[in-house]
Amino acid sequence: MKRAAILLSAFFVLLVGLQTGKNVAAGEDTAVYLPFITSSTPPDPEPMTEFRGIWVTRFDWTTFGQPADPAKIDEIVQNVADAGFNVIFFQVRGIADAYYQSSLEPWSDRVSGVYGQAPTPLWDPLARMIEKAHEAGIQVHAYINVYPVWNGGSFCNNPPSASITPTPLYHLLLNEHGSTNGKPNGLQWTKTGDILEVDCGAYMRGTPASVFLDDHLIAVGQDLVTRYDLDGLHLDHIRYGGSNTSCDPVSEARFGASCFSAGYAQWQRDQVSGTVRRFYEEVVPLKPGLWLSAAVWPIHELDPAWGFPGSPQQGNITYYQDSKAWLASGTVDSISPMIYPGSAYNGCDAGGNYLEDPAPTSTDYWIRSRWQTLVEDFQAAGNGRYLIPGIGTGYCSFAEIEARIQMARDAGTAGHALFSYSGLLANGYFDDLAAGPYAETAVVPTITWHP
Repeated sequence: MKRAAILLSAFFVLLVGLQTGKNVAAGEDTAVYLPFITSSTPPDPEPMTEFRGIWVTRFDWTTFGQPADPAKIDEIVQNVADAGFNVIFFQVRGIADAYYQSSLEPWSDRVSGVYGQAPTPLWDPLARMIEKAHEAGIQVHAYINVYPVWNGGSFCNNPPSASITPTPLYHLLLNEHGSTNGKPNGLQWTKTGDILEVDCGAYMRGTPASVFLDDHLIAVGQDLVTRYDLDGLHLDHIRYGGSNTSCDPVSEARFGASCFSAGYAQWQRDQVSGTVRRFYEEVVPLKPGLWLSAAVWPIHELDPAWGFPGSPQQGNITYYQDSKAWLASGTVDSISPMIYPGSAYNGCDAGGNYLEDPAPTSTDYWIRSRWQTLVEDFQAAGNGRYLIPGIGTGYCSFAEIEARIQMARDAGTAGHALFSYSGLLANGYFDDLAAGPYAETAVVPTITWHP
């Protein structure tokens, strides 16, 4: 716009400068042209193209059993915008509950304070996030936990009440598939020897073999993208609970043979991949330009040549999550390998001293060299789709984040995403991003392959 104004001004000066004068000898009018005036100010540079995402989980801004504060949404957007991000993965579904107004699933107690009850006064966290983020030029991708149906741990023997409206998914699955010896057939079961139990670790999860569950998930996705001005849909926990799940009756009936017999592992991968495909074919076309992305296990399959220590869990082997197949089949627009540490490693030694190049031990899995190896492995399988690798935010030095951002750029990824907001807030790294790797403005890459 600035350059256009300069050119118009110069053109106006040229017109005014066209004057007539008398040719004294011939007595004729003679055109006199003044010099053409240009500006020495260069045009504004084009912004770089880079996906700069941040995960905002339900734990980043809510507290269990307490009403959420709408002002937290405003604060999040302000901090994220100031830092230079351009995409927010905003969690709207944790355990088949809703962080928005839904006719399909109950309100989360982390929004209203009481499970199944709307907040008072009524407000919609997703609608507010979209409004504030779009005003700041930031995309919003609704982030959903796919297979979790209810909390695990102490909640395993304390399912949600069937009287809640809308009816909790736990009870919808129970009504659809029944139970065996008190165990809901529609949940994932673990098999340890001859013992079969409902898988109940961090979550109770629905079985990917359930067509009823798939239909419900697709309905949730369709509801979100048709009622809200979303830029993307982001799938998390799109996997089985472990290598010995799921041996539930629904799976055995659909497979047609005993669980974990020949071909069962690939069949399980196909169930998860089928859910992803349905989102891509039945939800994505409802909103032009909509991204479908997924957070995936950081190691797809271990390559012995990498020299990684121990026996790490692998997405394709441990959780039947064949994320590379989704890229190969073109049924996802981007994946985000979750290559970031838990509490065991944050870049410091036991005394809190920063280790720029720590010795690779069995627990320090997410040192820079391994992060780079995994990014390059996924990038090589991209098939023209986007890789948006995950970077942790709990490091004791911002140098760890900055180094990984640069490694992602050097590897040619479409961008990166940071997990999660609360880590950046606790460490005060928003200013470091703005003054460092995000000093230059960036726009989100476009999706060119959608019809």
